[in-house]
Parts: sequence; C-alpha cells; structure tokens
Amino acid sequence: MMKALVIVPYEGLLELMKEIQQEVEDIQLHIELGNLYEGVAIAKDAEQHGYHVIISRGGTASMIQEAVSIPVIDIQVSGYDVLRILTLVKGFSRKAAIVGFSNITQGAATICELLDLDIKTLTITKDSEVTETLANLKNLGYEVIIGDVVTVQSARQLGLTGVLITSGKEAILDALEEARRSYHLFSRLQQDVSIFQAILDGNEQAIAVFNKEETMVYANERFNQEFQWMKIESSPDLKKIIHETALTREKQTITLHMNHVFWKITTCLKEDSIIMYFDKNVPDQVMAQNGNANAIEFHTSVSFTPFSGKSEQIQKVLKQIDQYSKSEASVWISGEEGIGKELAVHTIYLKRKKMKESFITLHCDVISEEQLKNLLNEAFFERYANGVVYLKHIDQLSPSMQKELSQILTQNEAEKLQWLASSEDNIEEKMKGGSFDSVLYAALAELKIQIPPLRERRSDIEDLVHVFISEFHPKYGNKVVGIRQDALEELKNYDWPGNVQQLRQIIEQLFLEASSYYIEKNEVEAALKQLKQQEKPADPLTPIDLSGTLEEIEKQVIIKVLEEEGMNQSKAAKRLGINRSTLWRKLK
Repeated sequence: MMKALVIVPYEGLLELMKEIQQEVEDIQLHIELGNLYEGVAIAKDAEQHGYHVIISRGGTASMIQEAVSIPVIDIQVSGYDVLRILTLVKGFSRKAAIVGFSNITQGAATICELLDLDIKTLTITKDSEVTETLANLKNLGYEVIIGDVVTVQSARQLGLTGVLITSGKEAILDALEEARRSYHLFSRLQQDVSIFQAILDGNEQAIAVFNKEETMVYANERFNQEFQWMKIESSPDLKKIIHETALTREKQTITLHMNHVFWKITTCLKEDSIIMYFDKNVPDQVMAQNGNANAIEFHTSVSFTPFSGKSEQIQKVLKQIDQYSKSEASVWISGEEGIGKELAVHTIYLKRKKMKESFITLHCDVISEEQLKNLLNEAFFERYANGVVYLKHIDQLSPSMQKELSQILTQNEAEKLQWLASSEDNIEEKMKGGSFDSVLYAALAELKIQIPPLRERRSDIEDLVHVFISEFHPKYGNKVVGIRQDALEELKNYDWPGNVQQLRQIIEQLFLEASSYYIEKNEVEAALKQLKQQEKPADPLTPIDLSGTLEEIEKQVIIKVLEEEGMNQSKAAKRLGINRSTLWRKLK
C-alpha cells in the first residue's frame, strides 16, 4: 500500500484532510501541519520513514520538491476554491487584489470577469516578487490582498489585510489521484537520503542547516523539539545572521530570546552550507521570578495585526500612530479594555524598528517590586539600552513601584530607551486623587493617543467583522464566507462593552456554530442574548444553588468565573480548563 505524507500549510486544510482520510482505503495517509520551512523540515524527516510520496500545497510544495528526492504532489487551486474566496470578500468595502502564481491568477481573472467583480489580478513568477508587488499595490490604495500562504503573510507584514485562498475537497481528491499515478511511476526510484546525520549523532545542541539559497534543508531532533512551530522566515534576526554568514563567509554569533529562553546562536559556513548551532544562554533570571513568569517578556520581533475601520475616530488614531512612529518620544496610549492598545504599541514599535531593537514588555498589573529592583541591580536596561519598553497596564502600578520606575527612567542608559505605555481612560482621575505620580505621567506621556470605544464608532463594525471572518476562514476551514446584512445590523446595534476583543470572540463563536455559508440573524440574536445574560451584575456573595441539576449547577459556576474574569471568555475558559467552544456550548 502506498504510504503518503500530507503537509498542509494551515489548520482548516488539516481538518478537511482528516475528513477525507476516513474515505480513502488504498492510501495510508499521515497528515502534518507545516508551512514553507516547517514543511521542508517535516518532509526531510519523512524520507527516513519510508514514505513513497508527499502531498502539499503552493509554495510549501515547491520548496519541498527542491529538498527531497521522493515525488511531491501539489494540491492545485481549483475554480471552486477561487469562487469561494471571491464570494467571501464581496462584503469588503476596501480595494482588493489577487496576487499569486499563474495557477491561481489565470482562473481567478476569468471568474472576476464573469462575475463583473472589480478585483485586480497580478501574476508573479517567483516568491521574491511578492513584497515589491504588494508594496506597489499598497501605494495605489489597495488594502485587501487575496492569495496563497506566502502572499498573505507578506501582505500582513506590510499592514494589509491578507485573505487566504483555501483548498476544497475537489482539489484534494485530484491531488490524491495524481499521487496514485506518481507512486506507480516512482516507487522503484525512492531513495533513503540522510543529510548531515553525523551532525546529529551525540550532539545536544539544536542544529539547523541551510543551503546556498539560504533555505533550511535539515534540522536535528533537538531543533525540532525546541522550535517545531518556529517559522524561520518570520524572524528577521535569524534571516539576517544567515544572510551575513553567506555574504561574509565568516562565523557569526547572536543572542536572541525565543520560546521563553535566551539562546546563543552561532553560524558557520561549511562548503556551500550554513550550519546554525543553538545553545541555551540565560544571562539573568528576570524572566521568571516569584512565580510571575509572564511579568516580563523579551522579544526581538512582534506580531502585526493592522487596525481596521473607516471611521473618522480610527483614522485619527492611525494618523497619530504614523506621525509618532517618526519620533523616539514616549507615547501613552489610553482606552477601554479590549480596544486594541497593544496593537497600537506593536505598530509603533515595528514602524520605528531599524535593526535589532529589543521589545520588552513589563506587565505592570502582575510585576512585583522585587522584580523591578532586580532589573536595576542586574543592569537589565543598560544591557538593552537601544530597545523599546512597553509598560502595559501602567495605571495598575502601586505608588511605591511608581517610584522604582521613576528611578529607572532617570538612569543615563535608560534615557536611550524608547518608552511606550498603556492605561485605562481614568488616569487623570488617579492623578487628581494622588494614586498616580503626575511626574511619571509627564515623563511617559510626551505624546498621547486615545482610542475611542467601539460603541462610539459603530461604522467600523462591518469592516472588522469581514476582517475577522477572513482571519478565521483558513484557521477553521472554508465553510463560512460571509454574514447576512440583517445579522450585521444586529451586531452594529450592540454596545460592545468589551470592545473589539469582545466582537472578535463573538465572531469566532458564530463562525464555529454557523449552520451555513453565511452567519444568519437568528444566530447573532442568540449569541447576543447569551452575552447580555452574562453581563448582568450578580451578587458575589450569593452562593451557588445546589438544588438544580448537574448541568444547571455547572452553568452557575461558569457564569461566576466569567464575572470574576471581567467577562473575558478566554481567561474564564483557561481557568476552567476547557476551550472557548466548550464554554459557549455549556452556557446555551
């Protein structure tokens, strides 16, 4: 029997493949989630385990073909796949374009013409063209980019909305038929290749090997254990050291923080291959003290999710972010919980970033005074003097710790740091009441951004809803493609006390529970009714009524935990040890 490894680049395709796996009897299918370099690493390992063929998609399939000696089958993008996505993006009010290789754009252009859709189609011939093509589209006012995984990732790095063309069942069945043909043609040619096996034997270091094109062709077991979910292409620091090694042909060393650990990374050139060695290197213990492992976070890059909305209020915020990103002055961002203050902080950091500036987050709501003192004693800020420090929930810092922070701000080396802070809207009241230091506020609020609540800019809700649907589409599958207009009106009429974060949670819930391709009005009404019930204030001293059924008692417990967590469903689900979908189901 043919043994096939399926490497899928996104979660929705993984779930669809699992369904099809139950229907296939003549192929032994093994399914793995991995995109681009992750997929290559998985594929290289698969060669040593007797697989006859590898099935993947798009750029991942192309890269795997270059790295392995067994046949690689590409899941082609079908007309049905393109039509589904075009239906999904019809509700967007922004200019959209399709960018991809000819296997995507030829059929897409024809469908756009037949449906009379005003969507520009551009064909690329190699991956290196993607960034420049998208940058040009951005300059022309395009905001929504439709394409494969590589295109969507590049779009999001440029601050554009990326919509992934997902694969349907028809395309997968065609790929399986092609795999059967390839198996019969190449079964006698299968080779057992083991690249750089000697490097792995007896070595406790995490090791990755790159070819002269700077593509990862091998990773040892330790590397896969430590960094199995890491995308090399998403780390500019790793890409830079690989490029410098290839360019200078000299040994390079750098220390980075990844997976909650500091790593000393050394690269060297061996013939045409670049070998990367990872050694754990923890210079201090500030990352986890007094049980607060998340009080201080250290990163060399952050994720980017663009603000979305056409309202005058959010456009003002975007303009401020753009202007303040050209300065190194401290910025204070205020607004209600869930409004997107951290997104604004990440955007300013990414726009200001020039080289390897560190991004350090101090969670002021959980950090202890001892931890702040240790930062001073260990000269932490001097070590990362050119970095950016984000003081999250600065308004929750105690008065004594405010003095400690003022001490850090007055250090000579700390003056080189760029400071970003976020708080609720009541900081002026706290200063008047004496619970927050006005001098510290003046030092941190050289520039100010106030993000208005969602209820004051309801015109942004439609755009946000379509952005969230396009985000969940590749994550959960390709079933839901839009929302009915009357359902959208229900969402617009709600006040959203939890703001954008709460809206996103509800759209995720609706996406998972939808019974058709479109989110319906009755589904929105049911979700909002449940939400309103959860938001009703309850007496915290009222005991749980144990006279009801087990299901009723369980529901009371969940509601109380939700209230204690400020109606944050993610935190409540985590505390209860269940996922959000289970929490929603139990509250019905």
